[in-house]
Amino acid sequence: MKNEHDREPTPDEAAGMVWWNSLADSDRAAWLARADSAIPADAWAAYKRLGVVERQPRTVN
Repeated sequence: MKNEHDREPTPDEAAGMVWWNSLADSDRAAWLARADSAIPADAWAAYKRLGVVERQPRTVN
């Protein structure tokens, strides 16, 4: 049985990782501040709430 850490990321989680890895440190800090959190997933959620994410599937190479 796989545990939480052994599973493949969902398409949304993968898109969030691509987005986070594309940011400069200053942009990461700004999004974490906007999310009022130290968790990158919370910054991704804040980014999505603003409606600026393309609603098309992304692929991770």
